[in-house]
Amino acid sequence: MNFGNVIDHAARETPDSWAVGDPERRITYAELSAASNAAANLLAARGVEPGERVAICLRNQIPFLTAYLGSMKHGAVPVPVNTRFNDEQVRYVLETSDSSVLVTDETLESVAADVETAITIDGSIGHDFRTLLEEAADTYTVCPRRSDETAAVVYSSGTTGRPKGVRHTHGNIIANARGIRSYHRLTRDDIGLTVSQCFHVTGLNVTTTPLLLAGAENFLLPEWDPVSVAETIEARDVTYTFLTPNMVRDLIADDDVEDYDFSSLERVVVGGAPMPTGQLDDAEAVLDATVLEGYGMTETTPLAAFNRPDTDVRKPGSVGPPAREVVDLRIEDIDTGQRVDRGERGELLWRGDTVTPGFERQQRDTEAFVERDGTRWFRSGDIGYLDDDGHLFVVGRRGDMFTVGCANVFPREIEEVLYEVDGVTGAAIIDVLDDRQGAVITAIVTRNSNVSEARIREVCRARLGEHEVPEQIEFVDDIPRTATGKIDRVALGDMFGTLSSVS
Repeated sequence: MNFGNVIDHAARETPDSWAVGDPERRITYAELSAASNAAANLLAARGVEPGERVAICLRNQIPFLTAYLGSMKHGAVPVPVNTRFNDEQVRYVLETSDSSVLVTDETLESVAADVETAITIDGSIGHDFRTLLEEAADTYTVCPRRSDETAAVVYSSGTTGRPKGVRHTHGNIIANARGIRSYHRLTRDDIGLTVSQCFHVTGLNVTTTPLLLAGAENFLLPEWDPVSVAETIEARDVTYTFLTPNMVRDLIADDDVEDYDFSSLERVVVGGAPMPTGQLDDAEAVLDATVLEGYGMTETTPLAAFNRPDTDVRKPGSVGPPAREVVDLRIEDIDTGQRVDRGERGELLWRGDTVTPGFERQQRDTEAFVERDGTRWFRSGDIGYLDDDGHLFVVGRRGDMFTVGCANVFPREIEEVLYEVDGVTGAAIIDVLDDRQGAVITAIVTRNSNVSEARIREVCRARLGEHEVPEQIEFVDDIPRTATGKIDRVALGDMFGTLSSVS
C-alpha cells in the first residue's frame, strides 16, 4: 500500500475536516488531497519516474507536506533535507540519494543548479511551485507500491560524520503510524502540533504521519519559539505534540509563557535525547498534560519503545516497554555478541515492521546489520537493559562510552545525577585525554544559581561509583546541541579536548 492513499481515504471520509495548517493558512483533507494530486501531476509532467528521488529542503509548512505526499503518490521517493545543512552537506545528500528534483526556496540558490529540475515555493529559482500546482490537474490515481518498496529517505544529522540516508518503506511508515496512533489513542478529534522539523524522523513520523492516518488536524510551526508554541497550543486547542527535552526545558523556564492556557493539551511525547527524570514532573505540572518519554531512531522510523498513556506504571529513567506489536528486541554483550540476561547491560538490536531495510548506496549496511541464528538484526549502537517488568532503560551510546581505569563509563548516567543538583540547568559529560592519566571525566555544566564545584562533587560521590565522579568541571553559558536537540559531543570535544588544569 502506498502511504499516499491515506490522504485520499481521509478526504473521502471527512472532506471538510481540517488537515494541516501553518502560520499562513489552513487546508482541509479535500484540499490536501487535491494539492498533493497536483504535485504528483507536476512531477509526472517533468519526466520524474516512480522510484526517482525528490529532495525537499523546506521548513515546516504546507508546501513541504504537499511536495512530500505528492512525491509518494507518484511513486517517487521524497528525500527531506535538513534546512540547517550547509551547501556542501546538501550537495552530498543530493549526490548520494541521486535526487533529480529539488523543491526548496531562495536559500539554496547556489545548490539548485546542481539538479536536473529545481522548483522553489517563491519562484526565485527554476520553476515556481505554486504556479505549477495551480496549472496541474488535481486528480490523480495513486501509483501502487508494495509494503517493502522505498517510500522516503531520511538523512541522519551528520554530527559524527557524513549524513546517512535511511530508507523507510511504505510498510515501515504505515506500521509506525498505526503503532503511534494506537499507543496515544489518536482520533479525528485530536489536534496536533509539529514543531520538530519534518526533515527529521520525529517531525515526520511521531506527529505528522500518525495524525494523517488518524484523520486529525496538525499545525506546522516553521521555527522553534516557546511563545509561538504556547500561543498555538492555546489558540488551536492542541491536544498532542512532540518535544525534545531541550524544548521542554525552554518552554517551562520561559516566563513569557506562564499566562497561556495549556488545558487542551493531553499528551506530550518526549524523545530525541535523554530526558532527565527529575524534569518530567516539572514538565507535567507546567504543561498540565501527561508527558511520556519514548525511544526510537531514524532507523526504526522511529517507533521502538514508548511509555504508555493508559497505564499507571511509569518508571523513572525508563523509555517504556519495547513496542512488541511492531518490533523485537535483542540485547547482547558488546564483546561476545551473546544475548544477555534480564537486568544486564548490552547493545540494543532491533528487527521488525518499523526497522529500515538499509541505507542509500548501502552506506552502513555491512556494519549496521548482523545475523544471529539466521535472523537479520539492526545494531543500534545504544546500550541498555530490560528490568524484570520488561521496561527498557537506555544508559548511553556505545560510541560515547569510555573507560576509566578498568571500568566502563556511560555519560548519560552521570548526567542524570548532575541534573539532581539544585541550580544545574544543563549537563554533558565528555572524556578529555590527559597524557598522564588517560581519560579524565569532564563535566560541562550550565547553571541558574551559584552552584559550586564542591557541591557537584558532593552529590556525585553520594550517587556514583568513585570512578564516575567528574575530575574536571567546566561552567558554560550554553551546551552545543545538534539540530535534533542532542548534545553535540563532537563540538564539546573540540572545545575542551586539551586538559591543562589536571597535573
